[in-house]
Amino acid sequence: MRKEYILKHKNNEVIYFDMDNEKYKLLSIGNIVNYNRLPFSLEYKDNLIECAVQLNAWIRGRGLSESRKDLNDIKKLFNTDDECKLIVQSYGMNVTDHYWIHESEENLKWENLNCFENIFDEIKIGNNNDPTLDKGVKEKSPNFCVDGSIQKRWIINEKGERVLLKGSRYEMMQEPFNEVIAAKILEEFGIKNHVGYSLKRTDNNLPYSECLTMSDKYNEYINAKWVIGLENYGMKYVYDHYIDICKRNNITDVKERIDEMIALDFLIGNEDRHKGNYGIIRNSENLEWIKIAPLFDNGNSLFFDRNKDNIYDCGIDSLGKAFGNSNRLQLDIIDYPEWYNNKGKKIIDIIEHYLKYNERMIDVVRDKIIDISKKRIDVFENVIKQKINKNVTGF
Repeated sequence: MRKEYILKHKNNEVIYFDMDNEKYKLLSIGNIVNYNRLPFSLEYKDNLIECAVQLNAWIRGRGLSESRKDLNDIKKLFNTDDECKLIVQSYGMNVTDHYWIHESEENLKWENLNCFENIFDEIKIGNNNDPTLDKGVKEKSPNFCVDGSIQKRWIINEKGERVLLKGSRYEMMQEPFNEVIAAKILEEFGIKNHVGYSLKRTDNNLPYSECLTMSDKYNEYINAKWVIGLENYGMKYVYDHYIDICKRNNITDVKERIDEMIALDFLIGNEDRHKGNYGIIRNSENLEWIKIAPLFDNGNSLFFDRNKDNIYDCGIDSLGKAFGNSNRLQLDIIDYPEWYNNKGKKIIDIIEHYLKYNERMIDVVRDKIIDISKKRIDVFENVIKQKINKNVTGF
């Protein structure tokens, strides 16, 4: 059945569109009401075909990833073959931004439904929770609009805080440990603009991480893909393009914050800093850009997906995604990090301390991770030493 829907930003109407209400497929675009509040960028504002393609990708991309470890279990639990059904029935709401969708004939208000102010699932009491979705997840839950491949679950704790639980999808279950390691390294350096993570265990002693949402009912997270797509940058390096746009929107410390991210990603070998995993915080009422979003989602690092059979294939460099395909080469574009202060040994101490709590990691793997981490620190210190010399000599 063909139904008219509306995409909203809080209570602001953005786009009207038609969707097949049985197959959950976008059929056509009606009226674009507010271009400034689109959740994606359009090269040509009057191109409704481009808008339809972008909107369809945005809706589908908002839901559970096809690569998610427990996707089939979730579909079975909630009696559907199509994860898009779960997006639509939950109004496409999440605990990250302030966009949502509903049938245009429904008289609904943001303040009565959003997940920042309203109870969406059973409130969780105590420390032992679980990132697995179960019947405690309700039909209007934000847990149907969470991306990524690992088990994740938003809960409301006894303090009323929105907390994200993240599990793992590999043999050593290392991602939760890596989240905590990255946060502790940033704390050691005095870098405050990051999400804090804590390590928890389920009743079955499986590790998972916890963190608070970086958004609230006033401010939302907008990813770098949207920022970069605001303007055509031609032959300009995307790093410079990103910095220029943020500065023109009054985020003056963007280079310092992005350089911190690049340095961390090399030191821990983060392989997942795609353009959805960094961005800005924006006020959703006046659309003012507030700051660079806190660093988050650092779990896919420190050879998280390796084991004793392939750990020896690992090297010092790792896959970069933010501004190139090499985390090592991205170091060349950052300024000298005044915050580093030769704390390489502290980094190793943090990595060793937390990895020893991972009972699934054998010694040969742990030793290799430590060995390569030491080599990365040597490379990092050599690179920044050259930056000092360049600042002194001008060459």
